[in-house]
Order: sequence, then C-alpha cells, then structure tokens
Amino acid sequence: MTRLCWLTFATMLSACGYTFGSGVERLGVRTVALQVVANDTYRQRLEVDLSSALSRELPVTTELALADRREADATLQVTLTDARETTLVNGNRLSPVREGALESAIWMRLIDRDGRTLLERRLVDRTEFRSPIGEDLTSARGELVEDLARKIALALESDF
Repeated sequence: MTRLCWLTFATMLSACGYTFGSGVERLGVRTVALQVVANDTYRQRLEVDLSSALSRELPVTTELALADRREADATLQVTLTDARETTLVNGNRLSPVREGALESAIWMRLIDRDGRTLLERRLVDRTEFRSPIGEDLTSARGELVEDLARKIALALESDF
C-alpha cells in the first residue's frame, strides 16, 4: 500500500509540472564555469557583487559543481542589461529619499563546450527600501544581488 501511495504522489507532482533533479542535468551538464558577470549599465560594481553571489549560490541551490572553464560541461554567461534607482516617496532636504526602489535586469546564457546555447533567458528583479526603518540603497543593492543569484540558479534548475 505504501508503494502505491508514493507512486500516486509522484504522479500528482509530475502532473503539476514538478520534476525531480536538475533541469540542466537532463542536458548532460553537471559542472559549470562561471564567467565574470558583464555590465552594460552605468551602475558600477554591481557585476562584482553579482559574480560573488552567484559563486556562493550555485553550489548551494543547484546540483551543479563549479569548475574551471577547460573542464566544465558548460559556461554560464550573465550580463547586467539594466539597473536603475527610482524614488517612490520624497523626503526632506536632509534625507531626500524616504522610500525608493532598485530595479535590475540580466541576460543569462548557458553555453556547452561545443558553443551551443543550452539556455537563454532574461530575468528581472526589483527591491524596495525605506529609510525610516533603516534601509537604504546599499541594503537594497545587497538584497537585489542575492535575489538575482537565486533566480539565476532557479532558472538553471527548472523551466522558471
């Protein structure tokens, strides 16, 4: 009876679109080289933070192992295509922004050893900050980078 319950559960999950294992693993990718994140925006140093966050996030969230480009099954290329700050609520002369948002978009590509594109996707994220509760552009930037790294890892693992 227990085996029948597990079989039924697995069938229900697959019917809902859930899969077991890595999305890129089905393509034969178990190791990935992380190329330094490129930045096509005017907001400087965001690419450095995103590169660091990706190197921490990928081994934890995915089943992929980071490897040298010569040994990796594929290379992950990420480019920041948009990054902007928006004022949501104006403050006063001493604190000009009471609430704001930081928005960013990236373009990611997973390229196999033969140069074929295995996955290509645009991802966006938005993080808001409120100065009255101690948040600022720096804390929003950290949150944005971590969220983008998680979204990239999720995109590699599924059809996100």
